[in-house]
Amino acid sequence: MIQKLLTNSTILSLVIILSSCSLLPTRTIEVNSAPIQLDIIHPEMPRAVNLGVPKLYVVSEAVIANPCVKNEEGIRDCSLGKENDWPEGYTYLDRFLDDMKKLNNGDVVFYAYSTQDYELMATNLQELRRYIREVQEVVIYYKDVTTNEPKE
Repeated sequence: MIQKLLTNSTILSLVIILSSCSLLPTRTIEVNSAPIQLDIIHPEMPRAVNLGVPKLYVVSEAVIANPCVKNEEGIRDCSLGKENDWPEGYTYLDRFLDDMKKLNNGDVVFYAYSTQDYELMATNLQELRRYIREVQEVVIYYKDVTTNEPKE
């Protein structure tokens, strides 16, 4: 009798395990997909760059032409004198050094670039401008993509 009971319980257990939930009625599951509205807070754009403009001097050893003063008719007349009181043979380099002495309390102090270094500096500046413009375009693109405001 115990053996029959064990056999029946084993068979019943196997039927329940093998049929799993098939004895229960099935339910249909409905899946809906809808876009989720995300509220993305955009940081403020950085303030514009405000750069000063350096003054560059191009200096050579060429002699400065010191023209004669114009008379009343507009014709240059050397008997009236020269426009400037520069000595004969005064060069652009001499004038630059005199100007620097005035700006620096009598000291001759200035910084210089070779032509190649100046070209390199200009190329680097253009490369930075290009990079900044491209980064700005990427920022604007992502701001437009993530903004929910209608486009005009």
